[in-house]
Amino acid sequence: MNPNIINPQELAKLFAPLVKTSMSHFLPETILTVGFLLAIILDLLIKKSSQKKLTGYFALIVLAAAFVTSWMQWQPYVEGSTTWKGGSMIFPYMTTLIPQIGMAVVDNFAVFFKLLISLSAMLIVLMSMLSREVEERGRHNGEYFALLLALTLGMFLMPAATDLVMMYISLELVSITSYIMVGFMKENSRSSEASMKYVLFGAFSSGLMIYGFSILYGLTGTTSIVGIQAVLQSGMEAHTVNQLALWVGVILSLAGMGYKISAAPFHFWTPDVYEGAPIPITALLSVASKAGGFGLLMRFLMFGFPVDFQTGKLLLNWPLVVAVLAAVTMTLGNFAALRQSNIKRMLAYSTIAHAGYMMVGLVAVGSGLFMLAEVRSVGFHKELLPHFYEMSGMVSVMIYLVAYLFTNLGAFYVIMLIANKIGSEEIEDYKGFAKKSPLLAVSLGIFLVSLTGIPLTVGFIGKLYIFSSILTADPITHATPWVWLAVVMVLNSVVSLYYYVRVMQAMFIKQADAQTAPLTSALSVGPDGTLSYSLISKIFIFAFLVPTIVLGVYFQPVVDFTSNVVRFFSLQ
Repeated sequence: MNPNIINPQELAKLFAPLVKTSMSHFLPETILTVGFLLAIILDLLIKKSSQKKLTGYFALIVLAAAFVTSWMQWQPYVEGSTTWKGGSMIFPYMTTLIPQIGMAVVDNFAVFFKLLISLSAMLIVLMSMLSREVEERGRHNGEYFALLLALTLGMFLMPAATDLVMMYISLELVSITSYIMVGFMKENSRSSEASMKYVLFGAFSSGLMIYGFSILYGLTGTTSIVGIQAVLQSGMEAHTVNQLALWVGVILSLAGMGYKISAAPFHFWTPDVYEGAPIPITALLSVASKAGGFGLLMRFLMFGFPVDFQTGKLLLNWPLVVAVLAAVTMTLGNFAALRQSNIKRMLAYSTIAHAGYMMVGLVAVGSGLFMLAEVRSVGFHKELLPHFYEMSGMVSVMIYLVAYLFTNLGAFYVIMLIANKIGSEEIEDYKGFAKKSPLLAVSLGIFLVSLTGIPLTVGFIGKLYIFSSILTADPITHATPWVWLAVVMVLNSVVSLYYYVRVMQAMFIKQADAQTAPLTSALSVGPDGTLSYSLISKIFIFAFLVPTIVLGVYFQPVVDFTSNVVRFFSLQ
């Protein structure tokens, strides 16, 4: 026997402790996987359509368990501590380049997104139970909630992935599940059309991304983003990197990720899909799916491409590419929203614009890497590193995602309740709605004001931190190269105010006419002329409304929490 060949049994014994440790870090995802399978079995056992909601309650329990186990993975930061703990690898494997790397990692960065996504998914389950669209498809509710668990599993894996293969698998798991859920109301031609367009655009974007990944693998010989960075680092020092091929691979890779976050020019699917999907699924795609996409994109850009800590130069000037895409995305989204008469399509274009705002934070992330390289090169690492983390663009993106969670889900929830009552999503049919339901009208107005970014709302805090991060001066040269991008962001926020105010104008100023009267004539109206809603619906409204207002005034806990994420997601 050749002594150089390792015995498979010995290799299994060598990896057994790693696999055991790896699976212990994979507990939230394991819970979702088992929950998905059990939800399918539960759906088969429940015969009556009226009892299919039991699967929804089961899904809620599974998501709560995933949230709790994710929280247990959180590593608190101790003020003044000099110990920096890295992430724990999941599914480790050996390479000749790096002794041990993994397909995914558990660190505070990944845990943050798991908490955000599982919280969003729980709220979506509750929204779905109150949705008329979902209720009308009662006999398929079991499948609906089972698919929701599978979708959440994919979103959990996206920000944790550290390998190109895992990135592709997680994104495809999210995409394929989303295709089915968008077409959930298959009797509705609008829903079927949306699902078909989603499939076509998704397949095209995924094809571009996997081709880009293949180029990166061909250039570096590894699929690990840590390994890719190591190969490119050595190639940068030896001046042997093929810049043209690398740029092609990166741009094609960004196509698939840009499609997931609805960034231009990969946004074409968004308006039709958001309009045709059930409102709870539209809300989920606009918040949780986008959050997972940004987590994937940030890890890919920050850890896949090296920085020369001697000169402070990035191997690829990807912040410039992202800055141009951000300007185009927010401008296209806002100006396209001006022409929309359907409120779901309007909010679809609004989410495109908000993706552009968050991409501004990504530009600041790239600038932060450049600044950190400069700080290290001149020997001010220890003194300036804490300030680097406080001003990091990553913190601003995470704060924005928290703000967007409550604001956007709240807006879609109110729209769902209104659609349940009047059977319409047209802005013109909102005329005089403030008299029929003051609570819903005021709540939607507050959510829209927060989306605009007006003070005393959490949306303002999100935009403020994005704006501050992009205007943070270089600690060495004191230059602010992204002033033009900040100006574009401010101008776009002003444009967005117009179409948000148009909805409020319809509700509070305009009067219902004879054309809109039949939409509510068949509904039960109270003695004071208002529409009635259940107590649970009102409680749910305040569950979104209170954080939107309170966090707009007292936001320090959100800042501390997100800063803690970055401190543990160390660049050292």
